[in-house]
Amino acid sequence: MNRLLLSLLLNLILFSPLSGQTAGEGVFSFLQLTNAPQAAALGGIQVALPDADPGLLQLNPALLSAEMNHNLAVNYASYLAGIGFGYVSYARNLGKFGMAAIGMQFADYGQFVAADENGTITGTFGASDYALVLSYAKHLSTHLTVGASLKPIYSQLENYHAFGIASDLGIVYRNTDQLTTIALSIKDLGTQLTTYYDGALHEKMIWSLRMGITHQLQYAPIRFSITAYDLNRWNSNISATDPNGVAIRETASPIATLMRHLSPGAELFPDQKISLRIGYNYRRKDDLSTPYQTGMTGFTTGLGINLSSIRFNYALSGYMAGMVHNFSLSTNFSRFGGK
Repeated sequence: MNRLLLSLLLNLILFSPLSGQTAGEGVFSFLQLTNAPQAAALGGIQVALPDADPGLLQLNPALLSAEMNHNLAVNYASYLAGIGFGYVSYARNLGKFGMAAIGMQFADYGQFVAADENGTITGTFGASDYALVLSYAKHLSTHLTVGASLKPIYSQLENYHAFGIASDLGIVYRNTDQLTTIALSIKDLGTQLTTYYDGALHEKMIWSLRMGITHQLQYAPIRFSITAYDLNRWNSNISATDPNGVAIRETASPIATLMRHLSPGAELFPDQKISLRIGYNYRRKDDLSTPYQTGMTGFTTGLGINLSSIRFNYALSGYMAGMVHNFSLSTNFSRFGGK
């Protein structure tokens, strides 16, 4: 049975259609946001982080492990322009049946001014997105874990509503000494079930094929991580708009194209009470920087504090328009007497 499950998952991952969409053309794009500050501090996307935090399941459901049993994680990010997004998740060990987790991913876009066709202000309205995340993982061996998440989606923009469904799939391999973790995931395979208004065309969803590796040095407190993402959308053409609104198209070099699909990072003291993290996002730097303003765009950093009953993680990510702050708190209920 385990071999059959692994075979089916590998077929889904390796032989799924690789004709992807261009970023920005899909619906429910809030699913692409990285909520976990551990990953945000390590370049933005990491699918192979071996941490006992269920907040990481948003990146790869196969990371769900027995170490997460009774763990509750709450993530929140203060994004640009008053936007906030986050993720709440709880994991439970089902014994011989595997591991399960339930979570909620959300994005709140704040309040907007409402006006009629004459420009008369009539009030305010809000916009938000939500996804219920149901995750399951099973150990096929001491080294190999497979996982999947099912995500019903609800989106509300003023008085317009839309529903969708998506899924994540993942495989995680850990070597014998637990120093190396290799992972493969497909994120956000799905469809829009209902449109925002009657007669509207159904929009595509953006999905991403990702591969990552994390390696901790045996005799030094340093852990390196790198994830290759959007492998199903390998495109060397970069579309942009000049100051006059005219569309321009550039062809990136092979090295630049490769860098636009990599998220590298390093972590110091990963298994101790305090962890320091740093990363770099070349695509963010390439897309958002201008010849006159670069600053910290693309650079990421953060820290983790691991106390006896609670974990705190923080990430700071540089954008041209400002800095994005990610926070998370997680705790294990079994430390307070739960079993």
